[in-house]
Formats: sequence, C-alpha cells, structure tokens
Amino acid sequence: MAMAELFSDVLRLQGRARPHAVACRFEGADLTFGELDRRASQVALGLVAAGCRPGARVAVLSKNSAAYVEILGGTLKSGTVLLALNWRLAEPELAYILEHGEAVALFVEAEFAPLAAQIRDKLRGPALVVIIGGEAAGARTYADWRDAQIPEDPRLGGDPHDVFVQMYTSGTTGLPKGVQLTHANYTTCFDAMARLEWNVAGPDDVLFAPAPFFHVNGLNAVLRSIDAGARLLTADQFRPPQIVEMFERERVTRAAMAPAMIQMCLEVPGVETRDFSAIRLITYGGSPISETVLKRAREVFRCDFAQGYGMTEATGPVAMLSPEDHRDDSKLLACGRPLPGVEVKVVRPDGGLCAPREVGEVLARTPSLTPGYWRDPDATARTIVDGWLHTGDAGYFDEDGYLYIHDRVKEMIVSGGENVYPAEVENALAKDPDIADAAVIGVPDDKWGEAVKAVVVLRSGAAADEAAIIARVRQHLAGYKAPKSIDFIDAIPRNAAGKILRRELRQPYWAGQSRAVS
Repeated sequence: MAMAELFSDVLRLQGRARPHAVACRFEGADLTFGELDRRASQVALGLVAAGCRPGARVAVLSKNSAAYVEILGGTLKSGTVLLALNWRLAEPELAYILEHGEAVALFVEAEFAPLAAQIRDKLRGPALVVIIGGEAAGARTYADWRDAQIPEDPRLGGDPHDVFVQMYTSGTTGLPKGVQLTHANYTTCFDAMARLEWNVAGPDDVLFAPAPFFHVNGLNAVLRSIDAGARLLTADQFRPPQIVEMFERERVTRAAMAPAMIQMCLEVPGVETRDFSAIRLITYGGSPISETVLKRAREVFRCDFAQGYGMTEATGPVAMLSPEDHRDDSKLLACGRPLPGVEVKVVRPDGGLCAPREVGEVLARTPSLTPGYWRDPDATARTIVDGWLHTGDAGYFDEDGYLYIHDRVKEMIVSGGENVYPAEVENALAKDPDIADAAVIGVPDDKWGEAVKAVVVLRSGAAADEAAIIARVRQHLAGYKAPKSIDFIDAIPRNAAGKILRRELRQPYWAGQSRAVS
C-alpha cells in the first residue's frame, strides 16, 4: 500500500515511482501512472479555473473509461467531490440527484449527451459541462478542455477526513441517499483488506474490474489498483466473449465479478480451452455463488475464489469468505468472517445479541463507516446508531464465527448485483392509470439471483397488459429496476396497519429454497 493519507498523494507517489508503468488499459489504449498524474493535474486546474471550489460536487455520467479515471484524479487533486452518477437511471432520477447533490459541474459521455441536455439546468454555478468522447452543442469536449490546462499540480492539500466521493444508493422511501466517503474511510478499508495475506495486490498484478465506477465495487477497484501500483483493466460493458478473451490475452491475475458474470463467462463456447494460468484469485459479491457454478468455475479458471459482503456505507466489504473457506463446501452459503478491525454483530429487535444460528439484524462498526448521508441527517440517524451501521440484512453467526445472510429486513432486492428497493418501484407503478394497487417482491432467478416481480391490482375495466405496464415503469426508473414479470391479483395482502405482507407474497416463489434470498 502506498503510504499516504490522501489519495491525491497516492497519485503523486505512483506517478514518481512508476511513471512508465500502465495504470489503466481501456479498449487497447494505455494510460501510464505518469500520464495519470499529469492529466489529473490538468483536470484539477480546469476545475479550479472554472470556479469549482474544494468540497464542490463534480458529477460524472459515463461508462467506465480511462477518461473517467483521469477525472477522478482531477477531483482528488482539486479537493472537489466526485458525484458518481448511475448512467442506467432515468431522467427524473438523475435530475433529482444532480439537484440534491448540488452539483456544479457535469462530465458526460457523448452517448448520454441528449439526456444530459434535459438535466443540465439542475446544475449550480459555474455549471460546467464537458463531453467525453464526442461533441455536443453548448459544451466543450473533454480532451480539448483538459489539454488547454497546463500540467501543473495545484497541491491544494486536504485532510484525511475530507469527503472525496459521493455515491447515491436507492432509498427505502423511494428517494436516493448520497453516501459520503472520505480519504480515511478508504485508507482504513484497504488496510483491513491488506491484512489478509491472500488478498494483497501489488505492482505485478493485472486487475480486471467490470463493475461500473458509480458502484462502490467499481470505484474501489480503481482506487485499489492505483494504491497497489497495479494495472487496471476495465470495460464499458460486460460482454462475456470479449471478457474471456481479455482474461487470456492480458494475463489477468485478479478479477472481481458478480456470480452472474462468472456464470456468463462459463457459458462462452470454448472457454474450457483458454489459458487462464495467470489468474490467482476471483472475488465475487452481491450474492453467494451456487455450488454448481463454483465447481464449474474451479474446473475452468483453476484459481482461488473469495467472497465479499459489504455495503456502500462501509466503503465496501465488512466480511470476506477466504479461498481456504471455499474448499469447504459446507461454508459456501456463508459471507465469511469480519475483516480485521471490523466489528459485526447480529441483534434482536430489543438490541440484545443473538445466539449462534439465531436470526437477527446484522450491524457493523468500522473505521471505514461513512460520516453520513449528504443533506439527510434523519436518514443518517436512523441508519447509524451509536456508531453501528444498521445494514437492514437479517442474518446469523454459526458456532465458528461465520456470518450468514438469511433475509432482508428492509426488503431490498439484489438482482445481478444491483440493489432495488420495492418502495421506489411501487412508487413508479402507482403513477400508472391502470393500476389500483401494487406490491413488488424479489423472486428466484437462475441467472441474476433475484428478479423483480410486481403483483398488481388493476382498476376496473383496465387490461392486464404486462408489457405495457413494464414499459410505462421504464419511463420513470432505470430498466434494471423495472419488473421482469407481473402477476395480477384481486387484492394485495396487508396487515391491520395497512403494511404489505410481503413475506406472504414471496412465500410461493421461495418455497423449497434454502434461503429467503439468492
């Protein structure tokens, strides 16, 4: 690990130590650590010249790219805060985040320029708009804007407790929450992971990270590769045939993928004949891996596997299932043990500690815990109590200290590694003129772990048109949040207080499953 308290200093250290080593390879083009250090300075000076002060939110609406890594470096060196936008969101969702986040600048990939034109009025001054990889009316192109700045490091300094990234998570009320993360959050998180000998990355590693950079897993991969002086390989989208070919060609040593991604790679014709001898470790998260997929993955990749369980509010993992644990099939449904320096406990509703195998809510306390949600003290106070993060996950510890996730207290759905809250989907369904009432649940899905299902009560005279309803939901929400299927019923089951009996709705679909989540 580079010895620095600020990630802006990590950029400088790596730029000096290995200026000609490749920091990021994207679509065949290389960005060296020296170039990254210089271009980060240029981006920083451009932001300062535009009037972006330290602490200002700088939004990025883009798929993964080397330019994204440069912009991250520029926000680090300018003391501004990277506001990582999910490019899969719908226009109303993005407009809310820009406005709530008080963004003053927007870097947007050319593909999303038309969408950006609809929301740029939500920017505060100086309302800088820069287009990545193309042109658009009323905006400068990224390369021209960057290269107009001199490559002089502004050296603005900062404090380890300064926030430098803000990522929005779906909210249980339907409104996203801005998770703020600091330099200290990341240095303590990476230190905890590095204390696991099998999890140490270094300059000789080639890291493949397909997770989008607006996700904590994606951004962590970027920062961790820079911190380790390793080469980062990324892709703008996950295309299994190209990814499998990249693994072999680039001699990837470490990868982080969702179980669904691993499964898709295994389905690529001829994958078993590829040379994956360089791969040492594949880490997955979001959901446990099935024994069937793991067995096949072991045969094909012939490497170690590890699982991470965590959340954005904790800067990533709080528990990990080690490669050694993966050799014991009885532990495959576990999330693992808490990371060094991280406390995890399972409690009853009254706050008392649960006994082994007694299900309760999972709480975590860690130095990498967010200082709070942006402009939402009430949500912060509800979620972080006496320094403990209430994860909303129901789980238990076994007698050996392994954590298992059993269900979700807050009823969140995890589909292909993406978090979906029923409340926000139900809010979108409520806008449909044909729907009188609706409930949303997660149901088992062989590929994605869970799929979003809506259970709908139609208004009198309305047609049971599943495709039309799903299409209308997509006008308000990202596609991955929209229901994949709809059941039509006469009445939504509710308790005396009017709360949806979601467990009752879920039960027929989860009958026979060993867990209430996938």
